[in-house]
Amino acid sequence: MRYTFPLLVLFGLTTLAAAEDAKPAGDMVEKITYEDHVRPILREHCFTCHNQGDAKGGLNLESFGATLEGGASGEVVIPQDVGSSRLFALINGDETPEMPPGQDPIAQEKRDIIAKWIELGALENSGSKVKAKKKSGLAMEGPVTTGKPEGPAAMPEGLWKAPVMELHSSGAITAMAHSPWAPLVAIAGQKQIALYNTDTLKLLGVIPYPQGIPYILRFSRNGEVLMAGGGRGGYAGSVTLFNVRTGKPLVTVGDEYDAVLAADVSPDLSRVALGGPQRLVRIYSTADGSLLYEIKKHTDWVTSIAYSPDGVLLASADRSNGLFVWEAETAREYMNLQGHKEGINAVSWQPDSNVLASASSDNDVKLWAMIDGKNIKSFGAHGGGAEWVSYTHDGRMVTAGRDKVAKVWAGDGKELAKTPGFADLALRACFNHDGIKIVVGDWTGEIRVYKIEGMQELGKLKAVTPTYDEMIASLQTEIGAFDKAAADTSAAAAAAKQAFDNHLAAIENSKKASNDAKAAMDAAAKKIEELKKAIADSEAKQKQQEQEANAKDADSKKWAGEIAKAEQSLNQVNAKLANYGKQIQEKTSVLNAAKNAQAEHQKQLDDLKKQLAAQQQAIEAAKKKVADLDAKIAEATKQKESVADDQKESKQKEIDSLNGEKSAAQAEVDKLAAEAKKSTDAIAGKDGELKKDAEQIAAAEAQVKQLQEETNKANAEKANAEKAIATAKQNKQTADTQLASAKSTIEAAKKAKDEANKETGTQQNLIKQYDAEMKKQAEQLKKLEEGKLNVEKAMNDQAAAAKAAAEKAAAAKVELEALKKEKADFAAYPAKLQAEQQAMMTGIKTQEQQVAEAAAKQAEMEKQMEEKLAQIAKLQAELDKVMEEKSAVYAQLREHKQKVETSTDEMANAQAKLEELKRQAELLQTLYQ
Repeated sequence: MRYTFPLLVLFGLTTLAAAEDAKPAGDMVEKITYEDHVRPILREHCFTCHNQGDAKGGLNLESFGATLEGGASGEVVIPQDVGSSRLFALINGDETPEMPPGQDPIAQEKRDIIAKWIELGALENSGSKVKAKKKSGLAMEGPVTTGKPEGPAAMPEGLWKAPVMELHSSGAITAMAHSPWAPLVAIAGQKQIALYNTDTLKLLGVIPYPQGIPYILRFSRNGEVLMAGGGRGGYAGSVTLFNVRTGKPLVTVGDEYDAVLAADVSPDLSRVALGGPQRLVRIYSTADGSLLYEIKKHTDWVTSIAYSPDGVLLASADRSNGLFVWEAETAREYMNLQGHKEGINAVSWQPDSNVLASASSDNDVKLWAMIDGKNIKSFGAHGGGAEWVSYTHDGRMVTAGRDKVAKVWAGDGKELAKTPGFADLALRACFNHDGIKIVVGDWTGEIRVYKIEGMQELGKLKAVTPTYDEMIASLQTEIGAFDKAAADTSAAAAAAKQAFDNHLAAIENSKKASNDAKAAMDAAAKKIEELKKAIADSEAKQKQQEQEANAKDADSKKWAGEIAKAEQSLNQVNAKLANYGKQIQEKTSVLNAAKNAQAEHQKQLDDLKKQLAAQQQAIEAAKKKVADLDAKIAEATKQKESVADDQKESKQKEIDSLNGEKSAAQAEVDKLAAEAKKSTDAIAGKDGELKKDAEQIAAAEAQVKQLQEETNKANAEKANAEKAIATAKQNKQTADTQLASAKSTIEAAKKAKDEANKETGTQQNLIKQYDAEMKKQAEQLKKLEEGKLNVEKAMNDQAAAAKAAAEKAAAAKVELEALKKEKADFAAYPAKLQAEQQAMMTGIKTQEQQVAEAAAKQAEMEKQMEEKLAQIAKLQAELDKVMEEKSAVYAQLREHKQKVETSTDEMANAQAKLEELKRQAELLQTLYQ
């Protein structure tokens, strides 16, 4: 046994032996003591309420011994364990009520001193030495007896789901328990126990409990057995163990005169401890139902009983704050735990069996160390009273209370999470098998299932189980909703897929436009390099021709004086020709300028048309977005009409958000339309400019043609004059011709240079435009790439939603068919039982007839034996023959006796089976009532 006197003695000796060696590391560590450091702080802030004459809460802090002794709620200082020391928790604001009351909090540096004092061993004075730390903290220590089964955890198999009684409302949740290894919760009801799957929230089956109302439910350590204790108040009470898989009762113990309010089955399933209004704890053997022990220590109703997970101890509590721990094997008192001020409603063991938690109507949950019985932690769990406390595998606790909430706590009493409020008192709460959910029931019969992270409500369970017809009707309604959801989500998934494909196409188009702009910019840059080379060539050629022109000009001047007179008339013609040439050059320049302007205006017109096409495409995309948002708004509005009232506000927010997006999209359509109108107006303007260019070109060409005709006439006059003076002017003509040729070449070079410079400017402007286009496409591509994940996620989410909806619809249809079949089987079950009972009765009658016939035959054989015996007495001479006949008669007699015995056994078996069929028929009769 774990907690025996020799072990405690050994622990005490080892503690004393180790105490001398346990000291703060290093000789230079300054000691923080009660007398020198802590008492002055307590005197300033605490002695007014906690002194020897007025020790509020039973706590006197005036002396070191009294401080370590603690108060009515137990120890407040645990040396070397700041987290478990309630004194520090109260002054640090970690627990309520915060101390000192009605004053500012104690300064942080003073709190740090008290914390350091506790951490270093809570020394009294400078001469004190640190004692070895007691192993009575809140941290779990092995071994933890989990009881986890080898194979799959037990779940109900083939239980009927029909309620034992058809009720319209439920009362308070009197009992609830969750399997330690399976998603299975048991909930007490009127003459029944409902079993639900806490993953699917589906009803798995109903176990009839004809004894009355279950007031306590517990699963065995391996989850294979469900214990139910209860009965009818003031009339009868008992405890029954059920097979979780089949729902069949295994054993029933106890024959109380009142309902059983508290009970537990030992980890090895060998014993059941129960208690209730009779103020007794009775312990029964499950092997034969015999009473093993009767404990008469309690002075009021026994409200809670629990075996430690290792099976060594048994805890029991009552309505008058009595709390005891017993040796499970002998029922001898092990500890009397005093500290609660009001009745205790529930107890629960830490999984390693080292700590017992108790929940009381005095608001507190207290944690008791089994090594010494000290109260190592006490915290106000629920205002108005704590109704329930229960541990899970990892040492966390869940509580329920009269403040209408349930709470989850760390093993050290730190609050981790709290449920929203219930309509009435929260009575029962339990963790699910993997500790990520809790199930909570209240006084009104409401049962909620929460995911602890974020305290998210997953759904509700029904204490009043529905009939087959109600379940079928509910499933049919669900299937209609599932089918509609499947159709809606399938359409949404297709739309999301199309949106994703469109998004990918937009990305490719943007990349192509960017690549096209880059290629055009590279071509323009290449052309600029070519133009720069052409300009350089023109400048070199112009310089060379200018040198030649200067030389020819000198020759022309030399001959000019000699032929001045001869050329007088020619000069007049030349003047006329020069005038015509100048005019032709001017008009040609104007003509070229007009043509260049016409080309530039045409290019600008083409660019504007491209811009207009892009804007119209953007307008169409924006209009499509508005239409898509209209569809979403319509769908959301439709969904709002069908969702639950508590979801309508959330759906309205979604509609408002979509309306906002639609307004923004419509504004974008209007903006793009305005820009497109500007482009259309600009195109009309360019068309006008092109018409003006065409008119100017036509006028200039006509003038050039006229001047060329006049020039032709002047040239004819010049030819006549030249013929007259051909000889005189031959040399001059040669010089003039060469000079004119040089000048013409110079003018051509200048013109080529000017045109190259102009073209260079044009190409530089194009490069700027292409660069702007590339930047625009890059920004657009960036936005598209950033939005790609969102569009893809939307597509995947819609596809997953469509798949889930289809799977739900299919699963619900399968479940509906199974439920219909089960309903039919359930309806046919009484007739089947009656047929089996009738067949059994027929078999029994046949067996009885066979037994009667065998008995008659046996009597006849006995009569024949007596006659033979009489003949033996008379006929000694025929002794051998008679002896042989006697032996044969005895052989036949033995054979008939064996048949009689066999028939009797078969009849007994048939009678037992008949009794079982009668019991099932009675249960069914109860169900139908």
